[in-house]
Amino acid sequence: MIPGSHGGRRIELERSGVNIRADFSASINPWGPPEVLKERWGELLRLVEAYPPLDWSLYRKPMAALYGYDPDFILPCNGATQGIYLLSRLLAAQRILVLEPLFTEYARAFELSGKVVFRFSLFPAFERDHLVKMIQAKRIEALVFGNPSNPLGEVGGVSLYRYLREAGFSDLTVIVDEAFQEFMGEETSLSEAVRKDRNLYLVRSLTKYYAIPGLRGGFVLTHPDNVATLERYLEPWSCNGILWGVLELLSAADLSSFHGLTRENLRREKDFLETQFRRFSSLLEWYPSRVNFYTFRVKEKPGDFFRFLCAEGILVRSLAEFFGLGEGFFRLAVRRREENELFFEVVEEFARKL
Repeated sequence: MIPGSHGGRRIELERSGVNIRADFSASINPWGPPEVLKERWGELLRLVEAYPPLDWSLYRKPMAALYGYDPDFILPCNGATQGIYLLSRLLAAQRILVLEPLFTEYARAFELSGKVVFRFSLFPAFERDHLVKMIQAKRIEALVFGNPSNPLGEVGGVSLYRYLREAGFSDLTVIVDEAFQEFMGEETSLSEAVRKDRNLYLVRSLTKYYAIPGLRGGFVLTHPDNVATLERYLEPWSCNGILWGVLELLSAADLSSFHGLTRENLRREKDFLETQFRRFSSLLEWYPSRVNFYTFRVKEKPGDFFRFLCAEGILVRSLAEFFGLGEGFFRLAVRRREENELFFEVVEEFARKL
């Protein structure tokens, strides 16, 4: 097993004999990739026998077309995770402040790179002046936070970023995880800010929204000067040839129906899940989310709850190792209706046994 604990371990668990009925541990678009990939997947087989492109522009251009960005601002990566580790090694900042809870690979990457990592909890609430005081007291050189945050699904990154810049931290390196921004329709992205701010880095993922985690697609969105520096340190063939073919197909296709279906289905299933959470308010405390997952806390016997779900073949993401959360906190991905119904059927069965 790799170090650390992540969701989406379905293959390993199935190989070990676990019967999985529903996987809520990885927050992937449950309605699958766009139809064009399913219809034309066979065309990509030829790319298996060829080396992937070494010209990064062949990845950069379709990514830019897909998102409407300037290609010069895009650094293609082997998933968002490669971007995280690349930044942790190459940024000059030595004193890093991670606003928690956040995807655990950020703190891990900077620690493995020999940086000094500090943590500041945003949960359940925080005072901005306390954050400012910590940045000053600890002589912080780089700040990391989520927009929207993972695992809480909160949106507030734009206002926080603006507050920090207006507070005088113009030289502070800011790294923002925007891996779930697509589910927001880009409405809260800091993508426009990178045009003027050379100290801003956005880490993006193609895998969640487009449901292609096995292809490991992502990018860092930042000023072209930064892209040119970072690109020199990318390993050859970091991105695979199938991903390039997928990007070509997606960027050339009309994805309006895919976007519309995802938005409508997500809205409907979130309404359903929130209604069900309210039914079980005596057992589960849930936290509002703007994206495709929810954090919830089990009020009674959380260990038994987790084991019961596992025994029933239901996977959720334990947040026990997340700073500021701990045992009893879990993340639930939004899935299709039949899976969402199954989850609460199992919760009801557990509740009857208490």
